[in-house]
Amino acid sequence: MIAIVKSNFNQPITDALLASCKQTLESSGVDYKVFEVPGAIETVGTSKRLLSSPAYKAIIVIGAVIKGDTDHYDYVCNFVTQGLSILSTQSNIPLIFGILTTQNEEQALDRALADRMNKGKEFAETAIEMIGVYNRL
Repeated sequence: MIAIVKSNFNQPITDALLASCKQTLESSGVDYKVFEVPGAIETVGTSKRLLSSPAYKAIIVIGAVIKGDTDHYDYVCNFVTQGLSILSTQSNIPLIFGILTTQNEEQALDRALADRMNKGKEFAETAIEMIGVYNRL
C-alpha cells in the first residue's frame, strides 16, 4: 500500500495532481490511502509519522507552492524541500517529492492537469518503480 500525503493549499492544483496519481495507481492495481493536510509545511510532519508505519511501501507527497509577493514562498519551499530530503535519506521506503514550486498559477496548472504535463501520474509511476528498486536492494 502507498500513502499519499496531500496538501489542501492551492486545492484546485493539488486535487488535479491527486486525481491523476490515484488513477495511475488504480490502473496499476496498487492500493493507497490519502492523508490530507492544510498546507505544504504540514506534509513534512505527516510524512515523518507515516514512515514509522509498516503498512506503507512508499509515500507520495503532493503539494503546490506558488510564488507570491513576499518571501514566504522561499521559506516554505526551503522548509519542505529540506524536511522531505532529510526524511527521504533516513527512510527505508521511497518518499516521492511531489511538491510543485512554481512562479505562478499557470505554471502549476501546466504541471498538474492530466492533459498537460500530468505530474500526478509521474509521481505514481515513480513510486511504483522505486518500490521495485528498494525491494532489490
